[in-house]
Amino acid sequence: MTEFTNFFTKNNIEIKNKKFLLAASGGPDSVALFHMLVNFLPNPSKQLIVAHLDHCLRKDSYLESELLQKLTTAFKIKLVEKSWPVALHPQTGIEAKAREFRYAFLAHTGKKYQVDYLLTAHHGDDLIENILLKFIRSGDVAEMNSLQIVGNLDSMKLLRPLIKYSKAQLLEYDKKNGLDYIEDETNFEDDTLRNRLRHHVVPLLKKETNHLVENAYRFSESAALLSDCQNSFFESLILPIDFGKALRGKKSDLINLNENQLAAFFDYLVYKKWHQRVHFDEIRRSKKATFNKENFQLIFYQDYYYLINRNGLTPIDSKKKIKLDEKFSLNGKEYLISHDKKIGNLVGYFYGVRTDFLEVGSLPQGSKLRLADGRQTKAKKKFAENGIPLILRPYCLTIWQKENPVYVENVYQNQEYNANFVRYNVYIYL
Repeated sequence: MTEFTNFFTKNNIEIKNKKFLLAASGGPDSVALFHMLVNFLPNPSKQLIVAHLDHCLRKDSYLESELLQKLTTAFKIKLVEKSWPVALHPQTGIEAKAREFRYAFLAHTGKKYQVDYLLTAHHGDDLIENILLKFIRSGDVAEMNSLQIVGNLDSMKLLRPLIKYSKAQLLEYDKKNGLDYIEDETNFEDDTLRNRLRHHVVPLLKKETNHLVENAYRFSESAALLSDCQNSFFESLILPIDFGKALRGKKSDLINLNENQLAAFFDYLVYKKWHQRVHFDEIRRSKKATFNKENFQLIFYQDYYYLINRNGLTPIDSKKKIKLDEKFSLNGKEYLISHDKKIGNLVGYFYGVRTDFLEVGSLPQGSKLRLADGRQTKAKKKFAENGIPLILRPYCLTIWQKENPVYVENVYQNQEYNANFVRYNVYIYL
């Protein structure tokens, strides 16, 4: 129990009057963690809840539920159970979907019972496998360190207090304490990469050193520290702002980054904004340049850079009539136009004739805009002057009065003057 109790001390985990949610499967690891918690918490019957999700992937999965019911009843611990309906099982990517469903269940349970800490029974061998698995698939240090020792899930702290224990140590703990558990027979098959690593690669590595779990833990801590340092550095820079369907920043704000740092910075922004891991392999500064990686596009245009998730680009809506002071949706965004001050983010204004109705939509290519002297200019020139790349132009709100554009978001407002004109304020609701 020494490593177990040290975990809470080292990570400053407060125990008194806190609620713990244990994600349990009935396997040897979660049974060991359950037993440790029961013997560690001051008042386990009030502080501990066990959550079990039956994935319905095996015919005998009901045995896990029976075992957990027996254990929790014996120690007067609350058990919350749920099944993953077979009808929801996907044809492909079942492991990822199972994990998504499981953590949604855990998050819901934690919120319902106002839990402070969520604990999983991941151990040192799991950490080794995860490092090897992600090394093979991506080689990305951040992904290799995705099994965080202390993390977050919604409002709960996510804890993995067994991370310094080997699988063998946990089996020995169960044997010593006379604990029953259920072995998942699929763990003995070689049908997945993780299982092949577990059965063939990890045993060979353990023959080379007695400190494999310890070394994996040290790697995880070092990677986390380096990641924190990098993130702190990036956070010290001037970060881009939300710009409709993109993030926009000034190229001059990144002038001190070399090309490798530049690529890492955009990887960081993608993960921070969209929680996806991508790697821009090569970034070259240019007045006009576009770089694509998976579903993301990085554009250098004029004095700005834009980072765009192309999956978030909704179909372009048709031109339509809207009423003043009523919210409306256009191209995936919600707006309101009013003469008065409203609660919302003021994105612009224009002057025009008084009316209760306006036409809104996307400015067609080839359109012209009226200047203050009565002449007209090509809209694309105004877009270019304001550094708006072609891909984002259809998503800039355009407002018409009497068939004339009087406002283009981030680009143009009516330049004609008339003493009878009134001001229209344009608000966006994010």
